[in-house]
Amino acid sequence: MWCIVNLPNGTQLAVKWDTKAIGQECLEKVCKALDIVCEMEYFGLEYWTPGQEESRTRQWINLRNRLSCDNSSSSIHLMLALRVKFWVPVHCLLQESVRNIFYMQARSDLLEQRLHARDWNNAAKLAALLCQADGLRFNPLALKAKCPTQMRRRSAGDVAHQQQCQHKERKDKEHVLSFKKRRLSKQKSTENIHHSHLAAAVSDEALTTLSASMKCANALSQMATQSCDSDSDVDKAAALASSPLYVYQNYIVYPASVDGVDADMPEDYYNRIAVEHGKLATLKMTTKSAKYWLLKQIQDLEGYGEELFSGVTAHENSVRCDVSVGTNAITTCVGDEKNVIPFSAIASAKSFRRTFKLEYVGDCNDRRELEIKLPKHSMAAGVYRSITERHAFYVCDKVRGVVTNQFTRDLKGTIASMFKEDTELGKRYVFDIQRTCREVHDQARRILHEKGIEALNSTTSGNEDLFENMLSGATKTLSASTLHPADDAATQLHIDDISAVTDKLDMALREKEKRDAAIARCVETRISEAMTCKICMDREINTMFNPCSHVTTCAECAARCIHCPSCRVKVTSTTRIYLPPELRVSVATPIATTSCVAAH
Repeated sequence: MWCIVNLPNGTQLAVKWDTKAIGQECLEKVCKALDIVCEMEYFGLEYWTPGQEESRTRQWINLRNRLSCDNSSSSIHLMLALRVKFWVPVHCLLQESVRNIFYMQARSDLLEQRLHARDWNNAAKLAALLCQADGLRFNPLALKAKCPTQMRRRSAGDVAHQQQCQHKERKDKEHVLSFKKRRLSKQKSTENIHHSHLAAAVSDEALTTLSASMKCANALSQMATQSCDSDSDVDKAAALASSPLYVYQNYIVYPASVDGVDADMPEDYYNRIAVEHGKLATLKMTTKSAKYWLLKQIQDLEGYGEELFSGVTAHENSVRCDVSVGTNAITTCVGDEKNVIPFSAIASAKSFRRTFKLEYVGDCNDRRELEIKLPKHSMAAGVYRSITERHAFYVCDKVRGVVTNQFTRDLKGTIASMFKEDTELGKRYVFDIQRTCREVHDQARRILHEKGIEALNSTTSGNEDLFENMLSGATKTLSASTLHPADDAATQLHIDDISAVTDKLDMALREKEKRDAAIARCVETRISEAMTCKICMDREINTMFNPCSHVTTCAECAARCIHCPSCRVKVTSTTRIYLPPELRVSVATPIATTSCVAAH
């Protein structure tokens, strides 16, 4: 049977799977197709339906259990989604293929607003990194182009102004028509009824003709206005599409809302993206470096690597409660109150049907409880599983047996276990975590070394590549400004950014020089200690004992030795030795020179 796997970038991958296979076998086949040799523990599988909206609430499949089509929308194929389950720092990733999957997931989270920037400036930097990582070329004309946001707002304001003018003209015409009707009705006279009837008939015909002509004029004016508006809309759409900033509309990153209110996009937001993109283009940053720095930048964002579960409190006055499970702590938001609970403060966690109960120690060393009702039974079990697995993966040195051996049974398995306790019938494991993040990293290094595959070096692929490109870009920028003095103002932003990076490079070089000097002093101290007499600890060693040939003392101390201080062999004679000038120790007191003496 075929299994359709949806990747984070929206593409699908088909692999064959056995109906009796467990989830781990399917994950291994998917990773093999993606050229992932190791580091599979960072990923997870979940059931997927085409067209479904992705959220931060994950329902991971237990890879130690058998796969089933029960939760899939198709009876022919099993549809799954490959996503990043455990987020680790980018410098810990050893394979380029693994880093690409991490980048795909981060890109979709940013563009689909599951992960938010700190502010609009940070959003512009992240958007520029996305453009550079996707290989989008920078257009210098974008720095001076009008922002599409301003053009849209101005066009919307013009449309609103035109509608207000049309509404005012329509009101004025209706007022004039009603005034003429009242004036004609007053001209009726009771003296000449016949003439009055004729006048009324004539007036009615005149009013009818007048109203018909006004309606026709209004219809013609509306048609003309609509045609003009349509032409203007087409022209404005064409102007927007031809703008150099139009390419950035697919790379819009939004910041987090403040007090539940979304901030309005600045009018120069597209220009900010262009400026940041220009800086990266000046540095000639490669796509690999852009992916590296994007993954490094999002590590500091709120909500990075967290799983979100939403429910209500279990007491009578139900209040919305959100639980975010991160790498080192749990964040709970009960109403407007936010609380961060470290893993070390959790006493116990339990799930029963739709209810999840958490007991922890507060800041004042008092025992506290949090009971939440979630929409589904699977979500309550998901909170319990997420907390346990993340604590074991990120915090613990080793996954304990109480976690790996925990399982449940269905009705058939429960009945069978009454007769045979160790039966595998109906057994379903609760957790599928096998290794911690440290163990995964160490095992990946061993596997890559055994296979002869060179592991990614975060320094060479990220920092040094960026610094080399930065220096070459700085040279070309400065030479260009020398040849074209009129462009100094345009290149000033690039030079300022390059100078900031060069300052960081100089600081790193100074730190390296300090470390080298400290190592040199340590080596010099060790050599000085080795060349000093072990008895007086003052003069340098210059005498060898016979027959053991040990050199541990100076001539004065050797004259008083009957046995060798190192091996306790009886000394028969001593021999004067002369060390190289580079190894001689400078001492304050002069060293007495003695001839070879025989041991007494």
